[in-house]
Amino acid sequence: MEELYARITEKLEKLYGTFESDKKRFKNSSNSKIARDLGYSDAQFSRLINGTATPGEYERTLQNVDRVLKIKELEKNATTSNLPKPETSRKKNWLIGILAALLLISLTLLILDLQATKTNVEDYPRDYTLRWAFETEFVNPYTKLEELPADCNFPCYKLQGQWELNKKYKIPLYIETDGFHYQATSVKMYTRCAINIEPDGSLLEGYEYQKHEIWYDMTESNISTFMNNNDVKNGESSNYETLDFNKDSRFVKVATVHTLFRNRFTIGDSISRDGQVIGRDLVPVPQDILKDKLSEEKVIFINKKLNLIARNGLEDFSRPINCAESPLPGIDFHDVKEGDLMKFTCKLTTNRVPSVYTKAFKLTRQFIKSTCRQSLDDE
Repeated sequence: MEELYARITEKLEKLYGTFESDKKRFKNSSNSKIARDLGYSDAQFSRLINGTATPGEYERTLQNVDRVLKIKELEKNATTSNLPKPETSRKKNWLIGILAALLLISLTLLILDLQATKTNVEDYPRDYTLRWAFETEFVNPYTKLEELPADCNFPCYKLQGQWELNKKYKIPLYIETDGFHYQATSVKMYTRCAINIEPDGSLLEGYEYQKHEIWYDMTESNISTFMNNNDVKNGESSNYETLDFNKDSRFVKVATVHTLFRNRFTIGDSISRDGQVIGRDLVPVPQDILKDKLSEEKVIFINKKLNLIARNGLEDFSRPINCAESPLPGIDFHDVKEGDLMKFTCKLTTNRVPSVYTKAFKLTRQFIKSTCRQSLDDE
């Protein structure tokens, strides 16, 4: 651990000046600022700098510092290049492209975290690398207010920020055996304008960490027993939608699913959504916990089914799936504010029984709250 500590302080000296080991600080910056730059709390960084952190914390810090130094190197190379200077907009897109690549590298490390041993992840939440990429000074790959075009016609700029799942929803898992259900419980998504793909601000990119659950119905009832077809047709809540697995003794949680998903939101008269899974990890509930509620034979059966679910990637729960586009959060994109929703209503058919569910993202922390003002230069 002493070797890790020495490597970290040596690398941080390149950013913050000489390390004064007797005072546990760097010459050119306060420890509080360094903590914010690296995405740590003061307490976390205090443990690191005083030599009382865990090996996992030091390993993660070394990764973070290496990424920061790489970003600084790329920025320096872009500034000192002897090549003809590109136009401002092209240069900005090029730099954003570099940051996007670095972001994907960071998120690749998150995928490794999802599949790592407990020793490596116990000190950090699973969305740590994603949060680091969007909340530290050195990356923050979103379009800033001063970078907007002079006419302020840039639909995505106020949609940049942190989003969470507005309300839980559930989907029956369509496999050979009835009784397995997927419940979406928690989402954290960071969005940025993807100007390296669509320079006009019509494309919003969202990196979404999901922590969801798989539940097992011990009665293995067909999904139709939970549904009220008339309610579904009238657009009202179904019995299945209002069912609380935690309070129903028929249901047992059998797994947690961690997923990293890359969204693309296309903004027009409404918002359409597509995307792809970057990484996913299914973590079964410990066997001893399941055996308190189920027979050993049933636990073995559930484990086999979970392996089947994991192999199929949880991509398609059933067919067909139809999702409507989300209404715009506001008539004017300049008026978007915290608390607004992107709301996608979908219909899934399982065993010919329709299941309507809604996935709604709620904007909980907006990166740009000020409204863009048009340039007066041409007046």
